[in-house]
Amino acid sequence: MELVEREAPLALLTALAAQARGGHGRAVLVSGPVAAGKSVLAHNFADRAPGLGLLALTALGSEDERHLPLGVMRQLVDGAPLDPGDRARAVALIEDGGRAARQRDTAAPVDSGIVHGLCAVLLDLAERRPLYLAVDDVEQADPASLICLAYLARRLNSARVLAVFTHSGHGCDTDFRFGADLLRQPHCHRVEVTQLSPAGVRRLIAQHLGETVADARSADWHAASGGNPLLVEALVRDHLGGDEAGPRYREAVLSCLRRGRPDLARALSGYAVLGTLDDLEGLDALTGLGPSRTTEAVHALIAGGLLTMDGFRHDAAREAVTGAIEAADLARLHARAAVLAHERGAGTGTIADHLLRAGAPADGGAPAEPWALPALEDAAGHALRDGAAGRAVDCLRLARLICADPDRRARLTAALIRAEWSVNPGVSGGRLGELVEAHRTGRLRGADALTLVRALLWHGRFDQAQEVLGRLAASGRPTDPETATELQITRRRLRHSYPTFLAALGPRPAAGRPPTHSVSADRRLQAVSALAAVLAEGPHPEAVGAAQRVLHGTRPDEPSTETVESALLALTYGGRAERASAWCDVFLDGAPARRLPGRQARLGAVRAEAALRRGDLVDARRYASEALATLPAISWGVTVGAPLSTLILATTAMGRYDEAQAHLDHRVPEAMAETRYGMLYLHARARFGLATGHLEMALEDLRRCGATLRRWGMDTPGLIPWRTDAAEVYLGLGRPDDARRMLEEQAALFPVTPNRVRGAATRVLAGAGAPAHRPALLRRAAELLQSDDGDRYELALAFADLARAYRTLGEFRRAAAAERRAVIVAADCHAEALVRGLALESPTAVPARPDGGDGLTEAERRVAAMAAVGCSNREIAEGLHVTVSTVEQHLTRTYRKLRISRRADLPPLLGGPALGDLTDAHRR
Repeated sequence: MELVEREAPLALLTALAAQARGGHGRAVLVSGPVAAGKSVLAHNFADRAPGLGLLALTALGSEDERHLPLGVMRQLVDGAPLDPGDRARAVALIEDGGRAARQRDTAAPVDSGIVHGLCAVLLDLAERRPLYLAVDDVEQADPASLICLAYLARRLNSARVLAVFTHSGHGCDTDFRFGADLLRQPHCHRVEVTQLSPAGVRRLIAQHLGETVADARSADWHAASGGNPLLVEALVRDHLGGDEAGPRYREAVLSCLRRGRPDLARALSGYAVLGTLDDLEGLDALTGLGPSRTTEAVHALIAGGLLTMDGFRHDAAREAVTGAIEAADLARLHARAAVLAHERGAGTGTIADHLLRAGAPADGGAPAEPWALPALEDAAGHALRDGAAGRAVDCLRLARLICADPDRRARLTAALIRAEWSVNPGVSGGRLGELVEAHRTGRLRGADALTLVRALLWHGRFDQAQEVLGRLAASGRPTDPETATELQITRRRLRHSYPTFLAALGPRPAAGRPPTHSVSADRRLQAVSALAAVLAEGPHPEAVGAAQRVLHGTRPDEPSTETVESALLALTYGGRAERASAWCDVFLDGAPARRLPGRQARLGAVRAEAALRRGDLVDARRYASEALATLPAISWGVTVGAPLSTLILATTAMGRYDEAQAHLDHRVPEAMAETRYGMLYLHARARFGLATGHLEMALEDLRRCGATLRRWGMDTPGLIPWRTDAAEVYLGLGRPDDARRMLEEQAALFPVTPNRVRGAATRVLAGAGAPAHRPALLRRAAELLQSDDGDRYELALAFADLARAYRTLGEFRRAAAAERRAVIVAADCHAEALVRGLALESPTAVPARPDGGDGLTEAERRVAAMAAVGCSNREIAEGLHVTVSTVEQHLTRTYRKLRISRRADLPPLLGGPALGDLTDAHRR
């Protein structure tokens, strides 16, 4: 293979070889960065030497053989074509030198007679045949051989010898005495081998891969190699193997380190730990090389193409170096780096980085210094404020391991549980027993004890939660603001999710919010208060407004998932599911949610519930499934009822009864029955029973659900409209009077409810009334259900019932229009069972949906929208305050523009200004 950019050194060696043949011996010291091609140059010329009339003798210095006296000289002698007598004499001299070295200090000078005898053998051989002596990596040769080589070099002037010594040094190496002595000789020359230029890299690539690849890759590969030929060839081999900077590149990086002096590996290991070359003093302190050797090693690494002043040239090089360091050595380096960072006043984030990489003290890692624990705690606090809960968890886990104080360890464990909540609530279950015991002995108090309560309730360990709550109530009123705030938050959390345990906290304190200790805590208090108010009082305007203000003021990386979750649920149960969905998307699409599985799963469950209440069955099923897949079931604890009930309700409405049954077969914690999540699950099971004909079982579930919600003071249709569902069951059982009674009770108890609740109740009420009154009620239901806070699935049911009501009255044209509307809406939300049922009832074709380019005026669209839901011309005229003639004219133009011939063919014009007009008309 052609050497690239080595023409000048080869020309010099060729000229010096001619001088040596003429009896004017020369020595050459070839130096340069590690793996720059010094050895390749020397060996390439060895191949050319016979053609130039020289006998080539080669030897290699090695760190592993430096303890063998005269080992390099033995290599030269063994390769030389000596006659038997000279060989026997040379071998005897080497053996004598070895015995003498073993009998005294190996650092003592070798006997001068041995040195003279060995050099004489080689010089005598040169008299017969000119020699090319090449010693590679001469700095690794044993001391005795270096003495012999130095002796020989001083006598080359009149010898027929060209001696070439390669040296892996860069610049002036003051520790390499042999090189310094050699360069003082007048017949010695120095050759500095440099890395390849960009053009040289291109030539080398072209030799292997051709011009096209060379043009495409040369710039990137020069940047990744610094022109180091060994690295460039490794990149070429990786490319041939289908990799980019793959295993051969990583191995070449390590080969560079093995070929270089030990200082290089130590300096590079230190850099891999510190991550910067800006502070050579710190690198020196970490490695212990000393200032001059540290500086020289760094320069050698840069010259060798492994580093730039900005760091590793390629991530694969960093991975190779870090992976090659023994785990224990790496831990010790990071532990030492942490000490140095503390001593030099670095930030706690930097100190914590090194402590985390050092690991636990049992691993020989993190030092048990007094400053280590506060540094980890402070770094965890900063990480939580920055939305990096995963890093906070790592800091707190290590802090627990190095903490020897039981009281402080208990507080750290509580802080760890809080941090883990956004990552995976299930992982903290194994530490709860430790914290319960700490609370019993008085080591866990205040806000930390309330964290324990939350975790125990989540995991269904209700007996222990009751015990802790009782102790908290007996301890009296808290004095510090943090505990007072957390106690209020806990009270409201119990109110909306675990009502059974609310009494354990004792009497409710005086009205008014306590002073909060932070903005984040205040937002969390507002959010849980809003949710508790909505569940206790229905769609409370102040509570809904407070939830929206919380969301407006909350960043996507809000440390507390509970803040966002509670505010979103307040909107969802308060009849603002559409707004809740939009806010969910904001927080789910943010980077913090994507890197925190716990947060992503919990917000996904809320997104699913909001979608379900809008009648978006596909999204409800998707988000609920993703939530359950993101966190394992055991991590959900009793809260698994939320996503699971949404999934059951969605698949039931879609007509996927086998899938819904599979979700019902999912084992849930028994303790879930004492929570809001258990009521959601009971309601979902009842809806499944209603859909599949198990009416008595459905009615029993609804009665239990209703009785429990009444006992808890959470009987609001915005959460679970169990009376509406019970009324529908009564209709199925042929008991319309009982159905009306349930709906009248709901209307009397809850005069203000979300439109979707009122719409569904009106739809069921129509089924309990006389056939002649049903169309008006069902149109009213459709009007409510297609509003902003309506429900598309319930709307499809309303249109289906309207079609049946019209058919019962013999109004088949209106029945067909309502039926087509039902099919379109049902198909849009994938309510497959409803679509199948309607198809069996009537084969009426479904008109195409308009594309918005129909050319209708606003007035025409208003009239068409009202006509499409079955309003007569007179009703439309009264609602729009126009004459019947005007309505007829608008309809005539509408038919022409839409290319239809009758009212029954009007497409579904959902939403828009017509909704308000319909409301006014029916009200009058």
